[in-house]
Amino acid sequence: SIKYLGVTLPRDLSKLFDINYGPLNLKIKSDLHRWNVIPFLSLNSRIESIRMNILPQLLYLFQCLPVKIPPKQFLEWDRLIARYLWQGKKARIKFRTLQLKKEKGGMGLPCLKDYYHAAQLRPLVCLCSPSYTAAWKEIEGTTIKGIPITALLSDYKLREEQQIPENSITGSFFMSWQELAKTCGVGDTSKIMRWCAYDSDFAPNKIDNRFKLWISKGLTSYHSFVHKGIFQSFETLKKNHGLGKDDFFRYLQVRHYFNRNFKEVLRKSESSFMGVFLSLIKPRSDSRIISKLYNAIQLSKHGNTEYIKKKWEKEMKIIISQEGWEEICQLQWVSTRSNTWREFCWKNIVRFFVTPIQRRYKNNGDACWRLCGSKGADHFHVFWDCQVIKPYWEEFHKHIENIFNVSIPFKCETLYLGNLQMDTWTTKDKKLLAILLAASKKAITRKWLKPDPPTINEWIEIVFQIYVMEKISFSLQIELGTFYKIWTKWTEYVKPIRSDFT
Repeated sequence: SIKYLGVTLPRDLSKLFDINYGPLNLKIKSDLHRWNVIPFLSLNSRIESIRMNILPQLLYLFQCLPVKIPPKQFLEWDRLIARYLWQGKKARIKFRTLQLKKEKGGMGLPCLKDYYHAAQLRPLVCLCSPSYTAAWKEIEGTTIKGIPITALLSDYKLREEQQIPENSITGSFFMSWQELAKTCGVGDTSKIMRWCAYDSDFAPNKIDNRFKLWISKGLTSYHSFVHKGIFQSFETLKKNHGLGKDDFFRYLQVRHYFNRNFKEVLRKSESSFMGVFLSLIKPRSDSRIISKLYNAIQLSKHGNTEYIKKKWEKEMKIIISQEGWEEICQLQWVSTRSNTWREFCWKNIVRFFVTPIQRRYKNNGDACWRLCGSKGADHFHVFWDCQVIKPYWEEFHKHIENIFNVSIPFKCETLYLGNLQMDTWTTKDKKLLAILLAASKKAITRKWLKPDPPTINEWIEIVFQIYVMEKISFSLQIELGTFYKIWTKWTEYVKPIRSDFT
């Protein structure tokens, strides 16, 4: 075997996976084992270490080697990462929830399988893109037996006729496409990429070669006939693509076929994975291909935190709109510039903390530890409904209304989850409110398993700690003016009792 640019090439290509991924797997296990003993790594820090260290190593091989990775290998990687994230303890949040984007209620943990699919599809995007130029593209070629690869992608019948070997590089591209199309539920939406000159279901191209001449005029796939979601008129195509009067009947044939088969497909493709793929193969769209494909794959899987929302709704006996839930999830990541505080806010929303009703299976009982006499203490009770902490929330509510000079509903979904109508709020006021809400929840968790409730003075002290760190952060970025604009209402309000807020 030989080694070139970090990739080992054996004489027997069937060993390509084992000889490259075997040593990397050992290195990943060693790294995770070594990092696992670091005591001060938070959950967010562990996820970032995966994203910045483990992912690039794997992503390099994903791009360099067109080999199929067995599903059990992805499961093994996921188990290793999960064990590292939770330090060998029972997971408190579902692994697939962690892989969601932060604005969807996740933590942005990389999904290795989706990155693999995106990396495997990148060469296919480059082959289909007319603006992308590279030596390897000339070597591999953009056609198979004279038929463009783009035309073959979504035409299974046409592809079968070409008898493409599965062990060839092009064959591996098509296999990746098929697997990804199945994962993303592409279905009929991919048919919009078929070329009218080669479409196996378009009968006129079997007896009329004039459609092939349209390729040189820029009319290739059915999508090329469309502009802003509308099939272009013949006059427009004559002007922009140089069609002649004798092409009018052929135009009518293509338009009729399109309206009958692709009108609904076009509408679906615009908001799906296919819409992203089509945008990437357009001229001058060859930057950040893997990232865009990965985001499109994630979006097409329709992952969400609906199950968490339903738990809150059941406990609070309310209905939270989907739009409201998305705003709640997004609010947690704009509170401060500290990842530690952002993670804490997220933990509150996704019900990270273990309550008595969850601990009852360990024979600890489900009574509230504040000795209020309630049984079955769940998240809603511990963080809001317990009579011992009601005075704390009532006083906090008054302070918030006085600071912002607005009327805010005294509800758990408002003060704890942060579900407010904030259309008229300024950006700086939204940030300040998010910080004050975060500090109010921290005052509760600092009294975890203790019978006495938090106090407003403790809340103010926590806000002061955030204030100091935020001031340092803004100072380092030479943005103190912005910092004072955000905190003005707070400093003016607490100045009579806390002069150290300056």
